[in-house]
Amino acid sequence: MKRRHVTTLLLGLLVAPLGAAAQTPITGLQPANPQPAADKLAPGLAVNYHFDFIDRLTQFNEKGKVVGAPLTHLGWDMGSGKILTSDKTDGVQAHIRGFIRFPAAGTYIFQVNSNDGVRLEIGGKRIWEDGDVHADRLSPEIPVQITAPGLYPIKILYFEKKNTATLEVLWTAPGGQRVVVAGDAIVHLKP
Repeated sequence: MKRRHVTTLLLGLLVAPLGAAAQTPITGLQPANPQPAADKLAPGLAVNYHFDFIDRLTQFNEKGKVVGAPLTHLGWDMGSGKILTSDKTDGVQAHIRGFIRFPAAGTYIFQVNSNDGVRLEIGGKRIWEDGDVHADRLSPEIPVQITAPGLYPIKILYFEKKNTATLEVLWTAPGGQRVVVAGDAIVHLKP
């Protein structure tokens, strides 16, 4: 009887998720090189849309031609309303791109909440992917090592099939609090 409890406890420890502090940070992110000049940048992230119903990111059409208004933040809890800056409520694929500004070097902790599929890449590294149809689902904490402050390329592929939709990217700066990535941290090249 005692052996069963010890075995159950050990199995529970093995499958329990590790906290961000115990996870190895994602490293090797590359800043934009050269750093874009301020007069070449516009606020928010650029987004192109494609409208079609898909079930997973492997079906994503990155050649969306419908240009949407820039995303002014990364905290989108849309419910059953319009998806991001599009005029559609279902069957939306969004190819989001631009730059994220890291004000200092250090380890940043990211989390992504999505409904439906999402892939987040920063500085040429895949940070998170949850690529199928699902209800709101929050990623584990993802530590990311930034070696130099500045602008880093960011790319998000996101799709919403039907019903409700969410796309939230949260971060915790070194010594800071967890917040949604706000407009002052994201920019894109002027067209």
